[in-house]
Amino acid sequence: MRFPSQRTLAVIAVASVLAVWASPLGATDIFRAQMLTGKAPVEPALIKIQIEVTSWTTPEEVRELQNILNNGGPNAFLDAFSKADKGVVRFMYARGFNLTIHAAITVPTEKGKKVLLFFNRQQWDSNYQRSMARNFFMGIELKLNAKGKGEGRFYEDAQIRLDPQEGLIAVETYDGTPKLFPQVQEVIKKAKEEEKK
Repeated sequence: MRFPSQRTLAVIAVASVLAVWASPLGATDIFRAQMLTGKAPVEPALIKIQIEVTSWTTPEEVRELQNILNNGGPNAFLDAFSKADKGVVRFMYARGFNLTIHAAITVPTEKGKKVLLFFNRQQWDSNYQRSMARNFFMGIELKLNAKGKGEGRFYEDAQIRLDPQEGLIAVETYDGTPKLFPQVQEVIKKAKEEEKK
């Protein structure tokens, strides 16, 4: 019996590490997008974004958040909202940043689905100017067709609205101009495709 050489073992080890890095552990849904920064020529005009949703916010969780807001007030709500970890948004460039997703909602539409992601408002970019507005949140809205392709928007300074009846969260209002995602693609995993067959 022949044993693999050290070089072969090294190549297998490197390939394994790269596979784990390229495909995040536990990510159930991955979306890739390109975002127009509006900062060219000082910064790149277009940067890549990777969205990794590890779990979706359920209607029960939305109702519980509303209950916390009603009974505990805004500070209790912000604490509960901030503790939820539904995944991460990665800005894939030199000054990149990771935003923790605190709420992730998917809503079926006539031609596909809408994905809504919510975060605490924070400085995600070194040139980001935090306004003195009253908004505490940030949001991403993706509109996808049946093939998982579409477009989106990034609201850097948003106010959210809970709809406990429907079990949804939405952007109620926002300040500033949203950043545009002219190209979004849901990454379809091979395992999902094989399950459907």
